[in-house]
Amino acid sequence: MSFKFFSILCILLITFIGLGNICSNEFSKNNLLNEKTLEASAEDVTPPTISFTSPAKCQQYIISKPTIKVSYFDESSINTSSVKLFVNYNDVTNKSTISENEICYTPENKFIKGPQIVRLEVSDLSSNKNTTSFEWYFIVGTPIYNHYRGLLHAHTSASDGHGTYSDAYYLARDKANLDFFAITEHSNMLDNNLECTIENASASNKWNKLIKYKNMFTSKGKFIALNGFEMTYPYNIDNPIGHINIFNSDGFVCAEQPDMDLDNFYNLIYNQDDLIGQFNHPCDKFGKFNNLKYSPYGDSVISLIEVGNGYNNDMNKNIKSYDMYQLALDNGWHLAPTCNQDNHRVDFGIANEFRTVILSTDLSKDALYDSLKHMRVYATEDKNIKIDYTINDLPMGSTISKSSKLRFSISVIDNDSEDKIEEIQVISNKGKMIKTKKFNSNLAKVDFSIKASKDRFYYVKVIQSKNKTSVTAPIWIK
Repeated sequence: MSFKFFSILCILLITFIGLGNICSNEFSKNNLLNEKTLEASAEDVTPPTISFTSPAKCQQYIISKPTIKVSYFDESSINTSSVKLFVNYNDVTNKSTISENEICYTPENKFIKGPQIVRLEVSDLSSNKNTTSFEWYFIVGTPIYNHYRGLLHAHTSASDGHGTYSDAYYLARDKANLDFFAITEHSNMLDNNLECTIENASASNKWNKLIKYKNMFTSKGKFIALNGFEMTYPYNIDNPIGHINIFNSDGFVCAEQPDMDLDNFYNLIYNQDDLIGQFNHPCDKFGKFNNLKYSPYGDSVISLIEVGNGYNNDMNKNIKSYDMYQLALDNGWHLAPTCNQDNHRVDFGIANEFRTVILSTDLSKDALYDSLKHMRVYATEDKNIKIDYTINDLPMGSTISKSSKLRFSISVIDNDSEDKIEEIQVISNKGKMIKTKKFNSNLAKVDFSIKASKDRFYYVKVIQSKNKTSVTAPIWIK
């Protein structure tokens, strides 16, 4: 072997060894990078984030066919095959355009006016397959009515409670943040009650003082102070009659006045203009109004019935009369349910979560009274639940005539994460269940249609976690 050849061979060998080392180092480097990538992927426990939604969460008054867009992001990248979009519980994924950072969907048909519930599911490409499930709602169309929350039954030291008129209105307005609040003293405990009439109570200093403070605390569009009186039949007797609140009167009467039995009282209020009545806490202790025997005279004025009454923080210690509500409707009464605290202590509005919700065009006394008269009302044991209920686009409290098909639309929203909606029920005559659907969400929606039948009314009951119950006024069918 010549020296020249040997030199060339050595050079080739050194070059080969060098290349091998380079490849080996590069392989080690790539392997290390892959291990680090896998390690990082294994450590990724953060689900994808939602960076943008359109329409925005809780957005209102939008067009009937909005394009729905959702943007998302994840450091481990998005698994596009995992992206799913549901609109009002319908899977619209296959009708959507999906990319690594966005999904876009345009509905084929217009939405029915009201809340629309959207849910997105998306996972990343990490080994943990972290998943985000995001739900929100938006509202199509300008709503006709706003939801105003308040209470329609309370007492101060002017009768058998504690605190002043000022205490009551102040706490209800500034501490409980209610939209409206009514003081309704027992009329038999007001001064000079036998000298007063339903048209004129100028002889009563307590009544006149209540009117003064009501006007002082009322601020249209911000807080409406209301007043009324509680017609109080004796309850510490056998077969008591019951108690009835009357609103929008210039005066008051009491049970001690001559010939003031229940039928005569019905006749009295029937012959007045624009009065509004409420059956208070119908139960064995206080009275059931002759088992809620129907009176056309009473029905023309009394448009409310308490299904919840009490100022106990433990809701189970309060009076609940959902069965009496059903009985009243079956007997022919046209009533909306209310929940009131019936305060007797200085805890006006803050005692618990009982609320009466009025659907009204604006926050004024006239508008609220118009809605009470027409029963656009629901009762709730939750301070901020929002219930929308229509049949054929008509709201709760309405009467529908000559319709062969009934199109129900119900939506329920509660933004407190711990207050889950568990069930929505549609109930008719004799407690018959027309429709029920289970949920475990803060947003719930039920839409369905049925043929008109012999059922005379339908109302909605909502059951939440912590045994909270809400019920709406019925919609009647002629």
